[in-house]
Amino acid sequence: MKCNPYCDALGIGIPQLEVAKDHRDANYYGLLIVVLLERGEPVTLQQAAARFEEAGVAPAAQALASLKRCKPARAPIYRDGDRYALDPHDEQTDLWAFRLGHARSTDPGGRSRSRRVCWCRARAASVARSATKRRWENTSPPAN
Repeated sequence: MKCNPYCDALGIGIPQLEVAKDHRDANYYGLLIVVLLERGEPVTLQQAAARFEEAGVAPAAQALASLKRCKPARAPIYRDGDRYALDPHDEQTDLWAFRLGHARSTDPGGRSRSRRVCWCRARAASVARSATKRRWENTSPPAN
């Protein structure tokens, strides 16, 4: 198995651009993140555009122009000379991976992401029910 420091830090498998390009949340910036995750190392915009063409996203010239317009040097991507790298420890990286269908299998506490999200939703619903119940109990009954 290929060593990929970006995906290892995120706890996800190595994504494929050919699959991610058809995702409903895919845009050029998101697909650049997928290219970085796929390679596991910094890339130039020309390399990313060539990979876009190889995957059938767009011709290389069109992809390069679009990549330049999407302002690629913003979190979680940073620019180092003419190469763009990914910060796998930035919270935005995890969010983008999740948006594009590459959620980590477990969080640091050992629970699966879906289980953690369900627990959070259940807790939020419980808090809302308690607040509603307190408001109901603190209101006086209507006078007859």
